[in-house]
Amino acid sequence: MIVAEDLHVHFRRGLFRKQVHALNGLSLEIRDGDFFALVGQNGAGKSTAMYCFLGLLKPTSGKVQVMGKTPGLGSPHYEGVAYLPEEPHYHLYLTVEEATRYYSSLYGKRVPDKTINDILERLGLAQFKTLRLAKCSKGMKQKVGIAQCLIHETRLLFLDEPTRGLDPLAVREFRETLREIHQRGATIVMNTHVLSEIEMLANRVAVIANGKVVAQDELRNLLTLDRIVNSTASPSRPMASSRTISPPSNASAMS
Repeated sequence: MIVAEDLHVHFRRGLFRKQVHALNGLSLEIRDGDFFALVGQNGAGKSTAMYCFLGLLKPTSGKVQVMGKTPGLGSPHYEGVAYLPEEPHYHLYLTVEEATRYYSSLYGKRVPDKTINDILERLGLAQFKTLRLAKCSKGMKQKVGIAQCLIHETRLLFLDEPTRGLDPLAVREFRETLREIHQRGATIVMNTHVLSEIEMLANRVAVIANGKVVAQDELRNLLTLDRIVNSTASPSRPMASSRTISPPSNASAMS
């Protein structure tokens, strides 16, 4: 599904500033059907790697292939790919229903009204369909993005810190929706530094530190994931959880 080999991304923040090595030889493989977690400290290179997978950023050197092709903007093989950033930027004057209808139309396929209404009902947005996005909570905006994945049967979904800033109830609802999308056959790649989310959702994990993968395996084999992650962290920035990770109860169903 996704293969990255020795990816390097270097850039400068200003003309006379020191060069930043965002990725420093990152290599990993994500298989079809995985719920794959990229875990590491803020600044470890998780989002940069995801931008390379999406074709939004061209690596300085190295090779990346997504579904057997080199990623590039506008490529037709991205029709089955979705990306939900940590903070989606919508046209805030649209209502929930208008936004769902408009963004789904960008795929070039007409979506029946019944399908849109059913999706809004399933995500708990039906009662808010006339509410403008400017007045929606972050969790509601995330659901508008997830609605596109349910409407168009997304094959590959990228999530960048999807639960940051959500209240506990919204996190639980969001988690159940992701399980549904995964069980329908989608491959999911999620950036996070919240170890509890990995424990409940992922079947495979890559730990990233200083722009490279320091560990990659099945979750059930990384029983001391917190030790691996925190051994790469600075003392002033520990990870969001310090528990030893145990395999999820549904690991066999997700692998």
